[in-house]
Amino acid sequence: MSLRDTGRQVRLRRTGRVPSDARVRHYDELDDDEQGVVRELAGEPWTAPETGDLGDGDVVKFTEYYLVRSR
Repeated sequence: MSLRDTGRQVRLRRTGRVPSDARVRHYDELDDDEQGVVRELAGEPWTAPETGDLGDGDVVKFTEYYLVRSR
């Protein structure tokens, strides 16, 4: 999926705990745009435009587990 123009921003926060109701996405299952956002934001205090299928509360398994926050 491509980037959506929703005006919302996402941030990734490293987490050691995966909530039981979280949707867990593995990095290699993400499309190219989503992988780019994860690479850019993992471990950094930055935000990026919301991507197609990553939503608030999702968890991405990359080099560590990252909680997706969207606002």
